[in-house]
Amino acid sequence: MIHRLIISFILVFRSLGFSEDLQVKMLTKSFADVPIVGRVHHLQTTYLAKNQRNIIQTTSIERGFFSFMAGVFSDVKDTTGTLIDAAGQAWDYNINDKEYWIPSEDTETDENSDDEDSKRYEYTISFDSDGQSKDENKIISVSRIGHNEMEDIHGFRTKKWTTTLQLSEFKVIIDEWAVDELSLLRIADSLNREILRSRGAPDSLVAMMRYGSGLSNNEMILGLTKMDSVYNEYDVVPIPGEIIKGDVRMFKDNSDDPHVNFGTEVVELYAENYDEKRFTIPDDYELVD
Repeated sequence: MIHRLIISFILVFRSLGFSEDLQVKMLTKSFADVPIVGRVHHLQTTYLAKNQRNIIQTTSIERGFFSFMAGVFSDVKDTTGTLIDAAGQAWDYNINDKEYWIPSEDTETDENSDDEDSKRYEYTISFDSDGQSKDENKIISVSRIGHNEMEDIHGFRTKKWTTTLQLSEFKVIIDEWAVDELSLLRIADSLNREILRSRGAPDSLVAMMRYGSGLSNNEMILGLTKMDSVYNEYDVVPIPGEIIKGDVRMFKDNSDDPHVNFGTEVVELYAENYDEKRFTIPDDYELVD
């Protein structure tokens, strides 16, 4: 897969601030193993410009998880999107049906992200007055190791980190790959934060949706609470740099097979000339209620 970072564009961003003649494109892919259905794949393309954003999402179900259901699910594929145009108007749309509509208030406040791909399993880590976890989900150990060998992920030179949380009821293993620095990801994150704040997103949501923060720090994805307190308690050092890939596995009853398995990664990231069409609903789409 091609990894393109256009250095001249980055220098313009840094020296002049954001230019309205440029936009950022980021392609991410995710997966989640869903009981009965099988592995669900999610491909997301995000275009970001000054106060404008277009997120295109394609969801498909992998063939062959259950042979007797393959004929039913193998053709399940849908491409939808959410767009904020130059006037600040938000739209939802369906590429397959060529339809678009104004999102409901509930839909608009629930900002799109790769979190939707990872089924949310609720586990609560509770603490008593001494800061220790209570018996119903007692923390046994928390550790994080950095692997020595560098790995190439879609053209990015990355270092792998593994975080393990052992609790009384289950174990979580999170593998993440980080790069030392990725200036264009910071630019994309800044553009996205500006849009979130302009639409009234709370600071907690803005912080949680930071690009490059990884899965081990995302309480909503993991379904775990008080992660900062947990890491501080066990002297787990933060992962340096920008995290561009993460896989999460959850195990129950000392099983070798995870009962929860999902992941996400950045496939492409680059700057390009601004294209107004990327932030406009096509003329041949029909407006529906």
